[in-house]
Amino acid sequence: MALAQDPTREKWDIYGGITPYYTHVFEPLVDTTDDMGTEPLLATEWEAVDETTWDFSLREDVTFHNGDPLTANAVVHSFDLVFEQWSYVPGWIGVESDGVTAVDDSTVRFQTTEPFPAFPGTISHNYFGIQHPDTGETPVGTGPFQVESTEEEQSITLTPYEDYRGGTATPTELTFEWIKDSNTRVQTLQKGSVDIAQKIPKSRATAIDDASETAIETQLTPQAGLVAVNLYKSPTDDEQLRQALNWAVDQSQIVESVLNGIGKPARGPISSIIPWAVHDDLPTYGPDRNQARELVEKSGYSGETLSILINSENTDDRTIAEILSGWLEDSNVASEIRQVDPASFYDTFSSGEANLTLVSFGSNSAACDYLIRAMFHSEGNDNRKLHEQNGTGIYNPGTEVDRLIEQGYQAETQAEKREHYGEVQQRVVDTGAVIPLYYNEYVFGRQSNVSGIDGHPVDNMVDWSGLSRKQ
Repeated sequence: MALAQDPTREKWDIYGGITPYYTHVFEPLVDTTDDMGTEPLLATEWEAVDETTWDFSLREDVTFHNGDPLTANAVVHSFDLVFEQWSYVPGWIGVESDGVTAVDDSTVRFQTTEPFPAFPGTISHNYFGIQHPDTGETPVGTGPFQVESTEEEQSITLTPYEDYRGGTATPTELTFEWIKDSNTRVQTLQKGSVDIAQKIPKSRATAIDDASETAIETQLTPQAGLVAVNLYKSPTDDEQLRQALNWAVDQSQIVESVLNGIGKPARGPISSIIPWAVHDDLPTYGPDRNQARELVEKSGYSGETLSILINSENTDDRTIAEILSGWLEDSNVASEIRQVDPASFYDTFSSGEANLTLVSFGSNSAACDYLIRAMFHSEGNDNRKLHEQNGTGIYNPGTEVDRLIEQGYQAETQAEKREHYGEVQQRVVDTGAVIPLYYNEYVFGRQSNVSGIDGHPVDNMVDWSGLSRKQ
């Protein structure tokens, strides 16, 4: 299988130098279901002992790849490694570095810093895969695949773990190879050099699917592409102008012309696959360029050039930005595209240098609460810098939205969460704080004789245990 990123890069040192994504060498306590819910994986159940204390009971039929049983101490050790590696994890999952303890051999206790009903879903992320405390040079997990060999900055080769509790995986060997360039990934697939290729460019998907030797697999994801509109930078601090920009955009055309029909036109900032998304309840602005021009005329806009910020790494974003710029010109709004490299993109965005920024947000775990907080809370990742500096932000609509997000964080049922987060989605759409574009679908290319790819909304969690190849 060809991956777009190095599966052995330094970021994965705490996992023995292999990516926790895709490989299924490590497993978390909690699983993310196909409908973005939670279910037990290494844990059999969990209980909220009080508002800030969670106890997780471990399965008794789990062994590591070296034959040792799963223990609570191994879970504590694995979380300690993650806390040491990434300083942002305590704020993300609401647990300080000393907040994970072993109650006994089969019970792990988590102490959150505040009530957080979505905590179990938050630790369904691949980062929280459990590994053996005494791992040497070879990573040791509990998953259906074990590490056979690693070629640094090249590939990982896995074999099935024969004593896996769910039965032995079908492929006798599975290699993840790093092929960074998307066109090269396509070529290796077409030549038959790889069986599966990740992140196939959508523009190439039809040709791959039409060929007799190859096919594609697609899946709607919890990721949304949108334009973040700077509420605190002139002239996009004018609500009528922001609404005019929304009237100018044709989401269906973007999906069809840029994404090759692979994706879903968006109405809001949260993918419709996320349980508390309110996509069906949100209004659509248009497209209607006449209405856009009328609102521009009524607004305080006086000919200023709007800056559109894009990440140079995302080729589709360049095309989308060019189309957006044309639609804005047709609506009597001037714009220019500013492209920056990936290393400086986020700092440029969060510093508020642009009026419009093309961004995409998705979840790698069942609990997607951090998405809405990062985007729209005044103290969320995107807005914190400017909010702390001068009380503004980027596209955080104000204190009432902050309150709704905080209520959603504390909600104990999906219905309550949907009520609070739904109101946030409604407000950001009504006020033009974002221009929704699309809900993303990922694309895998495969050889026609390969079957058994068990899709998942989170592409990092696609299961390979049932893979087979017809000879």
